[in-house]
Amino acid sequence: MTRHRPTARHRLGAVVAVVLLATAGPAVLPAGAAAGTGALPVAAPSATADAAAPLLKPGDSVWGLGRTGFLTWDADNPNVQRWTRLADGAVTTFPRDSSTFGSLDSDVVVDRGYGADPVTLRDMTTGTEVLSVPLTQDRYAGAVGSTLFSRADAQGHGPLELHSPGPDRPVRRTATGLPADAAGLKVVAAAGGEALVAYTTGSAATLARHLAVLNLASAAVTSTHRISTSGATGYAGYGVSAGYLAWTQAEGTATTIVVLDRATRQVQRFKVADAPRLVIGLVGKWVTYSRPGGLQEYGTESINALTARSLTSTATRKLLDHTVSDVDAPGDAHGFVGGTVAGGEGLYRVAPGADGVPTATRLAATGEPTQVTLLRHNIPTTLDLDRTGGGFSMAWYLSRNNVDMTVTLRNTRTGESYTESVTPSGGTEYPPPMRFDWDGTLNWHGVGDFYTAASAGPYTWQITATPRNGIGPVLKKSGSFTVTRGTGAHDYDSDGSPDVLARDTTGRLWLQDVYDQPAWGLTFQNPESLVGSGWQAYDRIEATGDIAGAAAPDLVARDRAGVLWLYLGKGDGTFTARRMIGGGWNAYAHLTGGSDLTGDGRPDLVATDRSGRLWMYRGTGSRTAPFAARRMIGSGGWQGYDRLTATGNLAGGPAGDLVARDRAGVLWLHLGKGDGTFAPRTRVGGGWQGYDELIGAGDVDRDGRNDLYVADVANGNPSPGFYRGTGAWRTPFRPVVGTNTINYRPTFNLYG
Repeated sequence: MTRHRPTARHRLGAVVAVVLLATAGPAVLPAGAAAGTGALPVAAPSATADAAAPLLKPGDSVWGLGRTGFLTWDADNPNVQRWTRLADGAVTTFPRDSSTFGSLDSDVVVDRGYGADPVTLRDMTTGTEVLSVPLTQDRYAGAVGSTLFSRADAQGHGPLELHSPGPDRPVRRTATGLPADAAGLKVVAAAGGEALVAYTTGSAATLARHLAVLNLASAAVTSTHRISTSGATGYAGYGVSAGYLAWTQAEGTATTIVVLDRATRQVQRFKVADAPRLVIGLVGKWVTYSRPGGLQEYGTESINALTARSLTSTATRKLLDHTVSDVDAPGDAHGFVGGTVAGGEGLYRVAPGADGVPTATRLAATGEPTQVTLLRHNIPTTLDLDRTGGGFSMAWYLSRNNVDMTVTLRNTRTGESYTESVTPSGGTEYPPPMRFDWDGTLNWHGVGDFYTAASAGPYTWQITATPRNGIGPVLKKSGSFTVTRGTGAHDYDSDGSPDVLARDTTGRLWLQDVYDQPAWGLTFQNPESLVGSGWQAYDRIEATGDIAGAAAPDLVARDRAGVLWLYLGKGDGTFTARRMIGGGWNAYAHLTGGSDLTGDGRPDLVATDRSGRLWMYRGTGSRTAPFAARRMIGSGGWQGYDRLTATGNLAGGPAGDLVARDRAGVLWLHLGKGDGTFAPRTRVGGGWQGYDELIGAGDVDRDGRNDLYVADVANGNPSPGFYRGTGAWRTPFRPVVGTNTINYRPTFNLYG
């Protein structure tokens, strides 16, 4: 199988990866987050979408968000970085040797270069360079607007320096108010002319985490806050606004959001269970939070949604159905990548509405839906089950696979169907499709515990995919296809498996469907389907194979006056109105058909008269005259048999064969030579007197060799089975295999 190159269209869940802008390097979000239990309102997300929003290439990561545009890194090639203008979608691509980041609270882009290259700030609203400072990457501590921050070394030790544009050269200032032993200095958030600086003091047992609010105009720290040492490793979220500070503290599998009112110094804490990672943002007098990666989750936890919680009341509001991650936004706003069922996937800005309540507005669209959608499938319009080995591997490619999915296949002619759970397949395709390896099985007449092979005809398929994370509605999609397959000598319902005909004592004729399922080690013989009534008029009914070019094999029936009638198979388990072949057929003790004895591709009919001669009626293919004049192919001795059965080509000879049982219970094989005659008979074995019926049922187990169906009807316990053909004339059969039978009706006779 060819390995398909992964594409963003088929990625599961995380359409766009967004990292926290203010770190010295990308804080990559995990592929999957643990389940959460926080309760959220069920109201629809309050998000708006601009139909003309710029395109956000699926899979790209967002590294900066300003008022006029956003910065992305290409998913397939991180050396390609782009600034997309919100007004018209115009794209600026940076040189391949760049390493660009967004500067907080602005439309400025930071080009950090590589190694000892200078760090350059560019204003994307004008396309001009703001400043350039010789600075190694390990000393970079962040950027806010047109101010660049640096530190002494790779460990983030102070002093923390601010570099700003000057009339001739950059102006460098040293931040005041930070402790001398500050380490790990980095700018993590910014708003309103202030920067939020994270740092640590001490080490090991004395390690302490701190946040400092730094005024950009004065380069002075205006306040410091010691925060919990928990969460010192891993992902942490931060926020600053004119009224509040916010940060997250990891506590095992939970996360606590801490919000400090800068005016009153009061602290609010919101503990979110089963959410070791959260993305947060301060939006006016609200804090927003979500567990990223919820689109990929398999649980229905409400923490997957982006929720706004009021800091002045108990009100909450759902903004997005899920988030991938967050990014700083200028002013009293925050950016999130995620989606809603109504608006789809994209980059959203969350800002206070006219009433102060946060709303989410889509700035850029990926073109991908949030709800589960069907992207494509591999089911052809026509499915030839003979060419595919009796089944077909069906595949549905969904926008995401975290679903509980079932597929129902239905034969619209018979109503028979089959429903199965579907899971993502293995193999080399990524992401894998939802795959159902259909083996051609249906539920017989819709009964759950009975199975049959799929017959030729029109079909529908329907998939039902329920998102396991509860994001979006249940997906229901359907389609149609046509099954084609050849019919065997005893296949009256066109399902590729032989059938047995049974007549009850009231004259009703029934079809018993036989279906071998080797994968299960079972052969089913299903309850009867009514063919019709009035068949008590006949003393013999015989399968002939397709002798007249009909859709399925045919029958001949002899009435008690000796007239032979032809019934053409319709392919649906029933037959056309009878056609008279002729009279005088009561001269024969035995009739059997279905073997091509002459090698012309058409089955023939043979009969033994009461003097022991064997006659052949060659099939013509004509509906009005289905048989040529009779020809004697055995001059005597056939009266010694009490059962005579045409088996088709049983033992690998040039033509069809016969098996015959003598009155001592010995079974004999008559191997067809292809000219209407037979080779000397071969003894198969004794003990066959235990069977009332020997039926050349065709290929029961679908191994390419004809088999012999047997049953003991007279004692009321048919116990049917079949002898698998070997293809070898000396030992033509393997041991008998029983069939699973249920609800047999009392029968007068069985007919192949």
